[in-house]
Amino acid sequence: MAADDNGLRRSAGRTIAFMRLAAIELRRIAERDPDLAIELRRIAERDPDLAGELRRIADQLDADADDLERTARPGGP
Repeated sequence: MAADDNGLRRSAGRTIAFMRLAAIELRRIAERDPDLAIELRRIAERDPDLAGELRRIADQLDADADDLERTARPGGP
C-alpha cells in the first residue's frame, strides 16, 4: 500500500509540474515570444482574443494544479 501511495504522490507531483510549466509557456506565447509573433498575428486575425484565451487556459491550469496539489498532499481533504 505504501508503494502505491508513493507512486501516486510522484505521479501527482509530475502532473502538477507539467501543468505549471504549460501555464508558463502559454503565458509566454500570449505575451512576448517573438518567434511566434508572425503566426500569432495571422491567427489573431481569425481569433482576436487568442491571447486572452491563452491566459484563461493558463489560469485554469494553475487552478487545477493547485487543486491537485491540495488533494495529493499527505492527509489531504
